[in-house]
Amino acid sequence: MRTKTILMLALLVAAPALAAPEGKPPMDMSGAHDHAAMMRGMGKSAAWTLYPTLKARMSGESRENMMTAVMPQNIVAANLDAWSNNLQDDKAFRQLPMDMGGAMLDKPANGGFHWLAAREEQNDTVRIASTVQAFNERGAKDPTAMFMLLKHELEIIPQPFPREHSRYRANEDWKFLVRFKGMPLPDQKVYLETSNGSMSEFVSDAQGKFSLHVPDDFKAEEENREAAGHNHGGRRSAEFVLATEYADGSKNFLTAFNSSYGPDAYEKRNLALGLGFTLLGMLGAVPLLRKRKAEQKTEEGDNA
Repeated sequence: MRTKTILMLALLVAAPALAAPEGKPPMDMSGAHDHAAMMRGMGKSAAWTLYPTLKARMSGESRENMMTAVMPQNIVAANLDAWSNNLQDDKAFRQLPMDMGGAMLDKPANGGFHWLAAREEQNDTVRIASTVQAFNERGAKDPTAMFMLLKHELEIIPQPFPREHSRYRANEDWKFLVRFKGMPLPDQKVYLETSNGSMSEFVSDAQGKFSLHVPDDFKAEEENREAAGHNHGGRRSAEFVLATEYADGSKNFLTAFNSSYGPDAYEKRNLALGLGFTLLGMLGAVPLLRKRKAEQKTEEGDNA
């Protein structure tokens, strides 16, 4: 009996911590979903957020036969919408079917950036997950027109997205646009969550834009794991998601944009610089120590 009472008290204490912070868009994971659709398109849940996200996984032994599977997380979707940065291509827009392993993203010959989105509609609620996938190929077209193309009602759009062979990094500032049906949304709250545990809130300006300051939330113990060989030579990386909600009449929209980011670009450079100054200081102290020892020996000789 005493054990049951303790468990009940623990659940009552934990309940407020599990609730969403006040003012944040609801992350409804319930609803009368079709079971077959869930089996096809639900994918895995992201452990670090309840917002809808898209996770790309690469496989293949070489660039020529590399394949990309895109898995929806925290969202039920039967298809994945894909836009190419070459809007003149006959495959500029593709709707890719979703199965248990996600959607297989075909790689157009010209490579470049691709905008990916998954959509879920349940009653009066629309939930959208979106991300950008880059195939680093030469000759890719400017993706600006693709980013600005109207794809869904509520959108969070990078202004701009990091260039090819680059990415978001800690302590950088990046602009984003929030719009509804192609029109900027001023004074719109946008929420940030990262896989490293950071949470922030932003408000768009009169032009519907806001500035994301990428948090510097990489922990020192990650360096130890990397040194131990658990990172397999890859770059340190974390994930973030931006989410916002908007009501239009009786219909409620929630959209989320997710991507990855790395440590501060100057992190290792600053560490090397600090070690360099430390080494110089140590070298500079050597002559002083020698001089002090010589003086001590002279004093000992005089005293003798």
